Amino acid sequence: MRSRLRLETFICLVSFAFFASFADKSISSSILRGRWVSESVAGERSRRARRSYRLWFALLLWCAPLAALALDLCPGADPVDAWNQGTLNDTARVLAGLRAPLESELAQVVDVAALERHRNSLGASWAQLRERQLDPVARFARAELGDSDTSPKRVYYPFSGPDALYLLTLFPDAEASVLTGLEPVGSVPDFAGLDAAQIEAGLAEVRKSLYAILSFSFFRTNDLTVDLRKSRFSGVTPILFVFLAEAGYAVFDVRYVLLTPASRLCRADAQLIAKPPSGHLAGVEVEYFHPDDAGFRRMLYFAADLGDGGLRRTPQYLDFVTDFDPDTTYLKSASYLMYKPYFSQVRKLILDLSERVLQDDSGIPHAWFRPAQWEATLYGRYGSPIGLFNNWQQPELRKAYAQGEPKKLEFGIGYRHRKNDSNLQLYRKRPAEDASP
Repeated sequence: MRSRLRLETFICLVSFAFFASFADKSISSSILRGRWVSESVAGERSRRARRSYRLWFALLLWCAPLAALALDLCPGADPVDAWNQGTLNDTARVLAGLRAPLESELAQVVDVAALERHRNSLGASWAQLRERQLDPVARFARAELGDSDTSPKRVYYPFSGPDALYLLTLFPDAEASVLTGLEPVGSVPDFAGLDAAQIEAGLAEVRKSLYAILSFSFFRTNDLTVDLRKSRFSGVTPILFVFLAEAGYAVFDVRYVLLTPASRLCRADAQLIAKPPSGHLAGVEVEYFHPDDAGFRRMLYFAADLGDGGLRRTPQYLDFVTDFDPDTTYLKSASYLMYKPYFSQVRKLILDLSERVLQDDSGIPHAWFRPAQWEATLYGRYGSPIGLFNNWQQPELRKAYAQGEPKKLEFGIGYRHRKNDSNLQLYRKRPAEDASP
């Protein structure tokens, strides 16, 4: 069975790469941008586009079960997914306020007027955010984190919540990422069984959940956790869908997972995710792609307590991240938790594993990055934390900013989210031969 699976997976990937290389790029781009809704679908060109669209997603749907079979089924889990595999990407686009192709099954269940209201509301917010925030962040990433060959490929983002938005913008070449937060995994969004009024209410809840990060660049954990538990499209998973669609990616597959005490992933279902067995961690894994990609990318979110007490109960998390072997860790709006002695294990994990750490001042204190082992590049302005975290001043970081030459930051980010009031630090681990003993 395993050898057959490996053979079928190989055939799938070769077929996908062949199609991705030779398909008309204007057609593959339109899959993501939904141009067919606003352009005429008459004529031979549209018929070719429709055939290519069906071939592209038929290939993806054939490959999807292979990805799922690569994980063992958790004991007691339902082997049948509860959602429609064929509409995952269109669902992501609808949630993000983007257009979906006319051929989508969702056209039969989503009220056009409700979708237009959702699109108009979110569309204005996305446009403002791109101009004010995301475009400058993307330019920073290319200038400071490298081109497509040298930029981070495996990114660890603890204390992230569902913030795939900044991960995707700062690390556009990441092939795999692990996010972790206290927020619940939630449910894979599915419009099946909902009437028009329920769908419109659910879309309004999505907009409410997105308000903080679109306005301030970070989620408020307590408020978000309450919002995500009450929403019809509950938990982190729908928000990941939104950010992937907005960033120009297509959702290929999604699966619930549990991280077992043996540090192995198994495929779970909604019931196991809502109440995981003792000693297990609930998660969700999303596979996605861009039309220019020759393969698939993977994003994994765990709902986990990263304090020392939480990690004593689920120590397999440390083993899993160690095996994941991230080249870069990203920390933003991390509540200054790693200033505290009872977040020592995750702090040590990051310092031991990462070749690069990009963070604001709420991450790991500057003093932990010893100059003999780390090269520091400072950006923006460091004054003091906001009032809520005023106890966590950093005299060492303030001195480094005063004595150094910090680079200008063209955007606001983190708790001090206003432009010219934000800070970032990029720490690069020195080669072993350069580090002092």
